Amino acid sequence: MICQTGMAAIKNPIQSVFNKPDVETEGFEITSLDFDSIEGILNLKINNLNSISIDYPQVTWSLKLGDILYKSETLPDNGKIAPNKVEEIKIPISIQFDELYEKHPSLQRVDVVPYTVDADFNFKLPIFGKSNNSVVATGELPMLKKPVVTLDSIQLTSMEPEQVVFAVTASVQNKNGFDIHVERVDYSLIINNTKWAVGNTRRQILARPAQKSDIPLNIALRTSSMVSEAYALVLSEQDVRFDFQGTLFCKSSSPYLKSFELPFQLIGKKRIKL
Repeated sequence: MICQTGMAAIKNPIQSVFNKPDVETEGFEITSLDFDSIEGILNLKINNLNSISIDYPQVTWSLKLGDILYKSETLPDNGKIAPNKVEEIKIPISIQFDELYEKHPSLQRVDVVPYTVDADFNFKLPIFGKSNNSVVATGELPMLKKPVVTLDSIQLTSMEPEQVVFAVTASVQNKNGFDIHVERVDYSLIINNTKWAVGNTRRQILARPAQKSDIPLNIALRTSSMVSEAYALVLSEQDVRFDFQGTLFCKSSSPYLKSFELPFQLIGKKRIKL
């Protein structure tokens, strides 16, 4: 009885001057976001509260998207953590949407997914020996789907000796659960290797969630050579080769993506409608 009390009296003062390190995570910080990927940083911290250095712990972390384990890793030993120092661990993570949706098609049907970051820290500490500490952080990440631009039709609307006018109908299909407002479209249209048009339209176009919205363009050919070529193409009643490219300048109702630019290039064949 006396011996046990004596041992406690010796041990407790030593333990009282040595503190187990604190660990924390700030979760997943998005550094850039577009329709191709989420780029971000997983932030972990270890706070050595003591006046002596300690061994770097074995750190194992994981990132889950809903019930899906997206990535896990055990970090290599990094030596010592200096006295009274906060060691910051910044882990870059890239989530490629195409790759993610190919492996996990269910994620294409949601606009946001809850995430969970788990991190385990296994220390070998003076006095305490092996010590384990864990942290968890939760949040949400957007699951973006790239809008699809198509060239739907080229239709002759008027044909005169001085000019030929075509109505070109493009469209944008919004695959997301938020509104997309197209505020400007810059475009060029090449038909059979001849540049028919370079221009822009500021017609306001609203693409509702899971809807396809038209982008109407009017193109007038006025030079004699282009008018003659257009006449020949229309009368031939054959498909023409097109190269339609440009950029959509958009805003959205998503809190994650307030504004964005969507470049496009479409190459193919199409029959001019009469």
